[in-house]
Amino acid sequence: MDYSDKTNRQIIIWTTLVGGFMSSLVKWGSEVNMPPRMPGEISPPGANIDAWLGWAGITQHSLDYTYQGVHVLGAVTLYHWLFSFVFAFVYVVGSIYWSKMRLWFGALYGLIITLVMHGLLIPMFGFRNPKYADGATGWLWNRNLAEHASEILGHVYRSVCIEICMIAVLAYFARPIKGVWWK
Repeated sequence: MDYSDKTNRQIIIWTTLVGGFMSSLVKWGSEVNMPPRMPGEISPPGANIDAWLGWAGITQHSLDYTYQGVHVLGAVTLYHWLFSFVFAFVYVVGSIYWSKMRLWFGALYGLIITLVMHGLLIPMFGFRNPKYADGATGWLWNRNLAEHASEILGHVYRSVCIEICMIAVLAYFARPIKGVWWK
């Protein structure tokens, strides 16, 4: 692959920035109407921040703020935003090597991310212990249908949003929006 081509690098950068920004709003917004967790449960990002950055005095509540009387977990919000940029970067670079990643306008990628993150990594590190599962680790078989639906749809929405942003960036740079875009 020719990473020296300026346009190729610009497509990667712009898709990462635009796709990461827009998809973070889409993913976060999907949890408003379909929350993946019950009230009072700690979110996996919150547990992750506490476990990995707590020693430095950074916790899930370090950046909390109130907006129009609503308490917002600032560190968890930032964490979700950063993951959206990572997922967008992986998507655009991954599509160079495996064009099937873009299948169903990126929905396949969303399903893969859900399985990897919520089916493997989050439970493996012990960052999900649903109240309704009597404290059992949140492996796929220990989670309820509502949580599965929320996470699957949220990640599919996010990945389709990244694909739409990638189509816009490719169109801007006059590259093929279907198939292999890399030149």
